[in-house]
Amino acid sequence: MPNNKGGKRYKRNKNQVQENKTTRLKDVNQSQEYAQITKCLGNGRFEVLCFDGKKRMATMCGKMRKRIFVNTHEIVLVSLRDWQDSKCDIIDKYNASDVQKLRQKNLIPKFIKLEEKNDDDEIMDDNLGFVFDYSMPNEDSLSDKSSSDEESASESESENEDKIDIDDI
Repeated sequence: MPNNKGGKRYKRNKNQVQENKTTRLKDVNQSQEYAQITKCLGNGRFEVLCFDGKKRMATMCGKMRKRIFVNTHEIVLVSLRDWQDSKCDIIDKYNASDVQKLRQKNLIPKFIKLEEKNDDDEIMDDNLGFVFDYSMPNEDSLSDKSSSDEESASESESENEDKIDIDDI
């Protein structure tokens, strides 16, 4: 199809995300269930805790791959398989506002804990994995180290004076 609009600016509006998306609720007739992702296994596979109390291995459906990214502790809608009870397919992902709507409608059980950021987590991230010791050393250990350093420094200076004569340079 030829580009009749000119330039590549016409492509700007092509990939806009629909924010007015309606929240997709589960359909009992099609055997769907809400679930929370507990572990990412890789290659589009996840371990999920379905709200019916079972742990299942979930596979991301084809139209979601490379378009929608899912992380641990997120709430998703899964489609259960008739022939395999231990496996299911992820068909939708809920953002934070959708999860609040589901919780108000009592579709998500109260025992499910949603991930909330704490200030302690941010402090740990600022240290980049290093552990810093803020305790001050004892005065006795400092005086012992400084006196031994002074003695070794004076000995090395006397040895250096014997070896090199500044006037010869």
